[in-house]
Amino acid sequence: MNRYTNYIAVATLKVATVFVVLNLYSCTSSSLERIHSGEAQGTTYMIKYNGDESVTQLQVDSVIESMDVEMNTWRNDARISKLNNFTSKDADFSFDDHSKIWSVIWKLSSEIHTDSDGAFDPTVKPLVDLWGFGLQHVDSVDSTDVDSIMRFVGFRPENIDLKEPGALSAHSETHIFKGDSRTQLDFNAIAQGYTVDMLIHLLMESGIENAMVELGGEVRCIGLNLKGLPWRIAVDKPVTNDGTGGRPLQAILEVQNASVCTSGNYRKFKEIDGVRVSHTIDPRTGYPAYHSLLSVTIQAGSAAVADAYATACMVLGPKDGRAFIERMLRENPGESIEALFIIDAGVNATLAAPFEFWATEGWKESIIWL
Repeated sequence: MNRYTNYIAVATLKVATVFVVLNLYSCTSSSLERIHSGEAQGTTYMIKYNGDESVTQLQVDSVIESMDVEMNTWRNDARISKLNNFTSKDADFSFDDHSKIWSVIWKLSSEIHTDSDGAFDPTVKPLVDLWGFGLQHVDSVDSTDVDSIMRFVGFRPENIDLKEPGALSAHSETHIFKGDSRTQLDFNAIAQGYTVDMLIHLLMESGIENAMVELGGEVRCIGLNLKGLPWRIAVDKPVTNDGTGGRPLQAILEVQNASVCTSGNYRKFKEIDGVRVSHTIDPRTGYPAYHSLLSVTIQAGSAAVADAYATACMVLGPKDGRAFIERMLRENPGESIEALFIIDAGVNATLAAPFEFWATEGWKESIIWL
């Protein structure tokens, strides 16, 4: 896990801050607390911090735009969209990775792909599109289509590979090789968390010591809140709604100098061939993940890692996901990895107890249940 932290620390120093965008936002301040909030990456964000130092809304927008222009698959002008549409058989896709966003996210993704035995895989995009979770509406999926797409899915060098310029190279370009022109990337399961890491780094570089950044449910906290206590982060109850349009809460976590990210299957789903399927696609099989794990909340040192781990666990399911987290804990002693699984109780479910829970030892006693 130290290798993850090193990647992120190096890259956030290089993020370009020259972009200007028009976000829908509010920025309030007082002598005690400052808040930036708005819309970004198809969701909303909130930044809270306290102290004498501050950052401008332009700086916040610039960090968000630096990620969007590289990794937002919903933008036709984003570099990742250009790469996904790149079909030349005689040339690599070449560009200057001046921000090092590609370099870092690629390295992180490659290592987490290996650690999770392929459960985390950025080449899953063609499968996501096939199952109707992209831009297209889908009523039916044929196994032949799945088998055809699986031939060019897999985050391995023969399918797709990033080649950085060497230290002694006269060329500054980064090259991406596509073994099959139909291979496409989607880093949404790590890029949003990495954006949170970059925003925290912006605050820290500006001298801010107490802050919370939340983007689309991915959170990272440093220091203490306005009351001088650890930041409190809520975990949603894994239900579609509470009957009033609200979002009922399951638990509260106290977070200090760590990141917390949640992934779940209970809100985003479609009906395909008369069967309800979740948006979590298993890149190892080509099919939606079918298991009883409803929600995973992960704590890690960086939001990028927590984001990716949560996605991997949702693919792996309750048994294999637990084994993955326990192995990461053994292999990375001293790191701030924690996990909370909320599981459908199945035949053991009652109205009073519809869920089962599993938490790592570090969280068992500290979770505040609601």
